[in-house]
Amino acid sequence: MESLFSDTTELRLMLAFESALATAQASVGAIPSSVAETIKNCCAETDWDIDSIKTQTLLAGNPAIPFVDQLKQRVRQKNPEAAQYVHQGATSQDVIDTTLMGQLRQAIDQMKADLEELINQLMKLRQTYQYTPMMGRTLLQQALPITFGDKVAGWLSGLSRSAERLDRVRQECLIIQLGGPVGNGKSFGAHYTTICELMAAELDLGITAMAWHTQRDLLADLASTLGILNGSLGKLANDIILLMQTEVGEVREGAAEGKGGSSSMPHKRNPVTSTFMVAIAHRTPYLVASLLGAMNQPHERAAGAWHSEWPVIRELVKLTAANLHHANDLIRTLDVDTDRMQQNLTTQP
Repeated sequence: MESLFSDTTELRLMLAFESALATAQASVGAIPSSVAETIKNCCAETDWDIDSIKTQTLLAGNPAIPFVDQLKQRVRQKNPEAAQYVHQGATSQDVIDTTLMGQLRQAIDQMKADLEELINQLMKLRQTYQYTPMMGRTLLQQALPITFGDKVAGWLSGLSRSAERLDRVRQECLIIQLGGPVGNGKSFGAHYTTICELMAAELDLGITAMAWHTQRDLLADLASTLGILNGSLGKLANDIILLMQTEVGEVREGAAEGKGGSSSMPHKRNPVTSTFMVAIAHRTPYLVASLLGAMNQPHERAAGAWHSEWPVIRELVKLTAANLHHANDLIRTLDVDTDRMQQNLTTQP
């Protein structure tokens, strides 16, 4: 995820946007084919001055402006007449939002694969312990017997619904941004819809009838989905922590050299992986709330609210990916003590 949200990857996706735009415009006759070929070739080059773009971003307000300037300079060197067609009809937010969607598409694909791995692990765990009796607990008190398979099935139910949500947002929320200066698409001429369709296909993103410059519900929907997923992962981890208590001792995190020790009490075996997961689950709701708050954006372009999304969505994605990684490690190495489960059943008050 660090690599996916790096400056290098962001630049590569911005170049992909400009290449796809020029290609689509040439396909409908909006710009000459030779011009589109020049722009496409320049976008394929790799020796870009990223440091200059970063420096000028502080003056321009976003990275798209200095990026487009650099691209125009390169195109002008190869074909002076072609430079005027670079970024034609588009605005900075078109580039930046579409780039973010490209990053989120790859991120969600990876997170979905990790979630499916976790679900498969839990299904095997449920099958293994479907008849293993243990004490069920309500309000942190012993209640009635259940099976460990029942507890795992509970974890599975929430995570399976999150997998379905990820599939939905992958289809519905990851769409290109293309609206031009005021978002109505008129700067692209009569072939606006076709240009959008061609670009969406090229960039492996969806399409909507209108730009979403200040309609941020899709990003909020995606963020909420990640927040719910982290909540379910935190629930799983919190159950593990409680089951690891000395007085309960029914499961343990997998042992590893140097893992779970105490600096002052060598007899302890602390939950480590599950602690990381609970910590992430505590952080992510506030990130989701920040993105919900950023939906309040004025008119056709926002000053500040849109910009506030950039670090927040990246942090939310990185934390979610980390949580899934920890969860897979936790379940893969989980030590289940069936004897202790039986003992706790027979020594209930």
